[in-house]
Amino acid sequence: MRKRNIAGLAVTMALALGVIGATAYAESPPPSPSASPANPRNPKAGENETQEPSYTGSIQTPKSADTENEAAEAAALAGLAKLTESDARNAALAKFPGATVQKASLEDENGSVVWAIQLTDANKSVQEVKVDAGNGAILAVEAGGADNEKSGAED
Repeated sequence: MRKRNIAGLAVTMALALGVIGATAYAESPPPSPSASPANPRNPKAGENETQEPSYTGSIQTPKSADTENEAAEAAALAGLAKLTESDARNAALAKFPGATVQKASLEDENGSVVWAIQLTDANKSVQEVKVDAGNGAILAVEAGGADNEKSGAED
């Protein structure tokens, strides 16, 4: 009789733990998108990372332009860019009339050379405009210069 009580108690405990575990799993939030690898086919960190929004500029950066030395990278990108900083500023200001440019920099975005123009628009909102360094096309606009991104093709 005692063995039967111990066995019943063990089964009850196992079921209780199973229910608690299942409930905890069901109530846990899904993993954030940033927790998943950027390129699921190539799980090695840092390789072939894609950035959002996904766009392609007219000037592609060679693999050798990806360097830890920022000055060397900036010089390499400047040698590839066909558009001057002034032209890129004008393109961004055409998109946001009445805005004030805060900063401009050449960047390697998604393997393309782009001008990142940070500005304050007429409504005093910060915007970051990605301008193709080859043809002056607006590739993307990031409200606040952060995560609220929209493609230039949608505008």
